[in-house]
Parts: sequence; structure tokens; C-alpha cells
Amino acid sequence: MEADRRRTMGRRARSVALGLLAACASVAVAACVGASPTPEKIVITLPPSTPAATVAASDYSAGTTAPSASGSQVASTPIVSTTSVNQAANSRWSVSFQMPVVSGVADQTAQAMNDAITLKVNAYIFSFNGAGLPAVGAGNAPSTLKGGYSVAYVSDALLSLRFIVETDITGAAHPSIVAGSINFDVATGSVIQLPDLFTSPASALPVLEAQAHKLLTAELGADLNWPASPTMADFGGAWAFTKDGLELTWSQGAIADEASGPATISIAWPTLSGVILKPGPAAGFLP
Repeated sequence: MEADRRRTMGRRARSVALGLLAACASVAVAACVGASPTPEKIVITLPPSTPAATVAASDYSAGTTAPSASGSQVASTPIVSTTSVNQAANSRWSVSFQMPVVSGVADQTAQAMNDAITLKVNAYIFSFNGAGLPAVGAGNAPSTLKGGYSVAYVSDALLSLRFIVETDITGAAHPSIVAGSINFDVATGSVIQLPDLFTSPASALPVLEAQAHKLLTAELGADLNWPASPTMADFGGAWAFTKDGLELTWSQGAIADEASGPATISIAWPTLSGVILKPGPAAGFLP
């Protein structure tokens, strides 16, 4: 009886093992058959305690105070450091992004800012490798994305970061450069949008258009390709606070020939005084 029981248990164990092997084989075959030449998108997730590496301090204005969007003041000035994001897949594409990390303020506030930064960096990467990249032909290099940032302005009330993202698609005639930015109210960690600076978009638009058109004409001349009816969206793609003025940047090819690269101007704060919201994020820059 005991021998029969052991033989029965052995047969059952072998049957279960064979079933598991068959299931695993099916999954492996499905994975191979369904594999896409372009790998899945990269998702960056930073824990609250992500270590900082290299301090980026372009136009660092520590100690300068301007009113926050909420009208309140905070004692701490953010510290902006760098973490490197590097990924590659199948010799088909690679990503190298120098990504800002905020610390030196309340944990909840820093987390809100870092979450917004991470979302923005992920969006740049998704637009690069999310739509399927061409195969690498003979003599061509893999597609690449190189991203970086600089600090346009930082104080105990405002943080303004610029982004530059260069993509080079295998087989393309030349790389392309996209400009971007993100701006924060340090008191709350919330993102400031360009219309938040003004009494209203309707009042700000003609002033922005007149000032930008004059400065861009001086910089680009006949190469300027200005939209017939600009909207606030034409100014909000890449903007930043600086000590001297509102900095506006357009990506390569957006308003001029691609050979001109990105275009950047700075509109002096006093020329915008009639439409700046008071109190508001930019009010502290006015004389």
C-alpha cells in the first residue's frame, strides 16, 4: 500500500512539473514572437532621498527675494543638483539626460517639484523612443537623445530651470534641438505657468508680441518666420525668470530656419510693468 501511494504521488509531482514547464515555454515563445524592435519606454522614478551629484548654478541668484505666486515668503533657497539618466537598447538608441534634482526645502515641497521635473523629463524621452525609431543602417550611428538643464534663476521664492534636448535620429540629415523650461513657486512647489505672471492673457499678449517681434527682428532679421496671429502658446514653450528680464526661447526651426538653431531673447521687466500681476510671481522684479 505504501509503495502504491508513493508511486501515485510521484506521478502527480511529475505531471505538475511538466505543466509548469509547458506554461513557461509558452510565455517565452510569446515574448519572442511579440518582441518589438523598439524597447519599452523608459520611466524615471526618483525616490525622495535621491542623492545629488553635481551642482548646476548658471545665473545662480541665491539670497534674492521675489514674491511667490501665493504672496507668501519662505526662508529656504532650493539647492539644485544633478542626477544622470543613461539608457541604451539593442544598439538602436541611447538616452543621456542630466536631470535636475531639488533639495534644501521642505520634503513635501521638494517632492512636488521633483515629481514635476521627472514628468517633464519622461515626456522628452517618450517623444523620442515611444513612436518607433528606424533601424540602424550600414554606416549609421544609433539614434540618440542628449538632455541637459541650467538654472536661470533661484531664490527663496522662485526657481526657474531651462532645458535643452538634442535628438539625432539615425539616418537624419542633422540633429534637432528642443528648448523647454519649468518654473516653480518655492513656497508651495507648484508649477508657474506663463499666464500666471500677468493681469490677464488678453492684456499681456499684445505687449509680448510687440516686444518679442522687435527683439527677434534685431536678432534674426529676414530669417524670422513670425506667426500671423500669435497666441500665448507661442511664448510659453520655453520661458524663464532672470534678474534682468523675462527670457523667451524658441526651439530650432520654430520661428526661423533650422540652421539658426534655437532663438533666445530677454524682455526687460520694466517694459512689461503695465501688464505684470501685482502681487504675483514677477512683481518683485519691477523697480
